Amino acid sequence: MLHIGNRYFVNGESLDSDHADAWNILARHRMIDGQMLIKFINEDDFLAQLTLLMNQGYWYFSSIKKD
Repeated sequence: MLHIGNRYFVNGESLDSDHADAWNILARHRMIDGQMLIKFINEDDFLAQLTLLMNQGYWYFSSIKKD
């Protein structure tokens, strides 16, 4: 993900979304956890875009055990 000004790009394609705060989290952090995106969980359009990008292989879930 590339973040330039107020625009976000994934694989060269611009994201058209009102959820700049969420995309900013994804652009800035290599690893995220659920708490980082918790305030966006009820935003259907954000979840739809994120799901599409995940299905395309841009992001994925990983299980990391914390002691």
